Amino acid sequence: MWKNGRRVFVVLSLVLLTGCAGMQRSCSSSWAGMAGNDWIVVQYDAGMQPKCAWKLQGVSIANEEGSDGIYWKDSTTGHLIHISGWYNRVQVDNGRFDEAAKLVGIDVNLIKNGKYTPASP
Repeated sequence: MWKNGRRVFVVLSLVLLTGCAGMQRSCSSSWAGMAGNDWIVVQYDAGMQPKCAWKLQGVSIANEEGSDGIYWKDSTTGHLIHISGWYNRVQVDNGRFDEAAKLVGIDVNLIKNGKYTPASP
């Protein structure tokens, strides 16, 4: 009897732990969408080279309904920015923008007013 009870306990524990990991990811995503967070957003050209990038602080990014795009309000200009197509975004943890930018293959120091200006080869 105890062996069956133990199996049930182990299986339920594993299900609960797996569910918690998914819930944590979902909650982090929802919170960032509502309250804002720090982000690196990169938009690529047709050759998959970065053409625009944004270093965003305390910004709420939302997915456009029925689209592959995202949008956010620029805190400096007040403009609502929409992008779609080829882009990546990284939610920055603890202000580590350099580390986050490397995840999408850019240097955060080369972002100037939304333009990504890499050094010429």
